[in-house]
Formats: sequence, structure tokens, C-alpha cells
Amino acid sequence: MHERVLADRERTLGPDHPATLNARNNLAVSYSDAGRLQDALHLHERVLADRERALGPDHPATLGARNNLAHVREAAAAVPQPDAATPSTTRGLQPPSDIPRQSDDHPDRSP
Repeated sequence: MHERVLADRERTLGPDHPATLNARNNLAVSYSDAGRLQDALHLHERVLADRERALGPDHPATLGARNNLAHVREAAAAVPQPDAATPSTTRGLQPPSDIPRQSDDHPDRSP
């Protein structure tokens, strides 16, 4: 659902609209929650870059994006790298919960 919302907002509002930035952040958080840490990492990096450019480095939403990226980087670093001879055991791993993440689950509210 978050993927569809992001695609719709990018198409209708543009890539830098605050609602689009929120949708991109929400998708990144969903990827992280689903254990798709590499996808989450890539998207959180984009969210941070977009928010820094569109909102400035000290905006609260930018600071939240920076925190979210740090959280996913920590989670990705904690995932053991699978040995080539053994099956992957990383499915279903959740990121650590000691760093709070910021979700933008308020529809159409500007950051």
C-alpha cells in the first residue's frame, strides 16, 4: 500500500512535496519493519537527502530522517552475514528497538 501511495504522490504532487516526502519515509519504515533492511537503507538515505534539500538540515522532519537512517544502519550492521555454504538466516530479523523511529503516519500533514 505504501508503494502505491508513494507512486501516486510522486505523480500528482511531485517528488519534493511534503506529503510525498512523508510517503517515502513511511515506505522506508515499512521496509525496515518487514526486514527488508537493504531496501530500507537505500530509501532512508534518499529520504534524508530529499529532506535536507527541500526542508533544510535543521528541520524537525530532516532530523527525524537522520535518526531513522541511523536506526536502519545499526540494524543492518547487526545482521550476521550469511556464509556462502549455509542458507540465509536473516529473514524475519527485526531492527533493534532501542532507537525510536519517526513515522509520518498522519495523512497529508506537512512535516
